[in-house]
Amino acid sequence: MNPPQELPQPRIWQLCLGFATTAVLSALVKAGVIEQLGEQPKTLPELVQTCGLNADVLSRTLRFAAVIDVVTLDGEQYALTDVGRLLLKDVPGSLSMFLLLMDSEPWRNAWNNFSHALATGDNAFEPVMGAPIFEYLDQHPEYGAPFNQWMTIRTSMAARAIADAYDFTPFGTICDIGGGQGILLQTILIANPHLRGILYDQENVVKGHVLADMAARVAIQPGNFFERVPGSDVLLLKQVLIDWSDENCQVILSHCREAMQPSSRLLIVEMVIPSPPDLTGAFYDLHMQVLNGGRERTENEFRLLLQKEGLKLKRMISTESPMKIIEASV
Repeated sequence: MNPPQELPQPRIWQLCLGFATTAVLSALVKAGVIEQLGEQPKTLPELVQTCGLNADVLSRTLRFAAVIDVVTLDGEQYALTDVGRLLLKDVPGSLSMFLLLMDSEPWRNAWNNFSHALATGDNAFEPVMGAPIFEYLDQHPEYGAPFNQWMTIRTSMAARAIADAYDFTPFGTICDIGGGQGILLQTILIANPHLRGILYDQENVVKGHVLADMAARVAIQPGNFFERVPGSDVLLLKQVLIDWSDENCQVILSHCREAMQPSSRLLIVEMVIPSPPDLTGAFYDLHMQVLNGGRERTENEFRLLLQKEGLKLKRMISTESPMKIIEASV
């Protein structure tokens, strides 16, 4: 017997009301309601008193949250569902920081300008926020700091999986290009004591690196991957190409090609859009377009991108994370 099909009208209602879902969940996180429910079930009066909220509106808000399977109501006790627990700050796979970013002014305004990207092929961020996204975040630390924190969380979540999935035994040096604070490089070096590393990123980024305890094994090199890339046995690009158009990626890859020897390997760490595509990949693909004209890519799109710069896609390696390792050589 086939499972019942979801009716079209309720489904399109659900899709059209996505903005309300984001606003409600963000408000519950900001008000501390989610964290309170993470400790133990609470009654409405307890939440009102602890969080300083309006009882009537909170009751109706929690009713909405129950409909979308974020909370449950058992008698007079509200509790988080397994779905709702992913909005707690310090749980594996938490999306709390991601939610707050998506509901903040720069991201919200950029997505509200999506029609500009659809019509022109350009990013939607710069026309409404007055500057390219990374320049804007540098100028507005109230948004830049949580963005960098979310990037750190994402890297920390994936770093061990990446280090475990690839055999670095044949190599002596690794350069993390656009490596941020060096969290992924640190994880790889800890797992591979024979390796020496180079952290390569913009000066204002690498100054906050976490590699001080590895000074004997790591060189910190400020620089711009649109201008040059240091030579190394392994060149690592984690979630760099996602930020850029094919034309800009070709510039980055051409510098990688110039820095490589026949024995070198280029490791591109990205989510790869599967076939058929899933919601996460399809969302991040458009999200990158909105923010800075970047994109997610399929395996074949990565292969063609590499071929244009004289690089060969050798294999695609799965990890215990959403990321895949795309290994390339000259």
